[in-house]
Amino acid sequence: MTTSENGNEIREQTRKLQERWGRQTLDVKGWTGIPTLLLERQQMLKLDPVDMNILLVLLSHWWNKEKMPFPSRKKIAETIDRDVGTVRRHIKKLEDSGLVCREKRFLAGGNGQTSNIYHLDGLVQRLAKEAEQEAKEQKARDDEDSAKRRGRPKVKRESEADA
Repeated sequence: MTTSENGNEIREQTRKLQERWGRQTLDVKGWTGIPTLLLERQQMLKLDPVDMNILLVLLSHWWNKEKMPFPSRKKIAETIDRDVGTVRRHIKKLEDSGLVCREKRFLAGGNGQTSNIYHLDGLVQRLAKEAEQEAKEQKARDDEDSAKRRGRPKVKRESEADA
């Protein structure tokens, strides 16, 4: 896809969002792109509702691929209406699962710590693996549907063969 085609696609998607939500709703605070796969695979990723809310806040602060988000734990806690301790525990859980990597940031002149940077590479990589698995599953479903239409026997899926 050329840069021009990509720009047109983005404008078209933005127009569709504006039609759905209203321009003012999107213009006031902007909007966040979230892969549907994240929503559909949250159970497989072992994410509870608080984890998802924290990820949504992080994603809403991640505007450029090269610049990771750095909202404070207090900001995250206020946004999701949980206490800072709860946010801290869930961020630790997200770190332990490899979805988020926290990097400490310090004030200029070494005058203390400020908010952390949250690297989301682990989440991106896990979703890429989930997308690969989803594509395989979709192909197996398509092959099975195609075989049924042609009157052929059922195609065995990978997951069935492993069982």
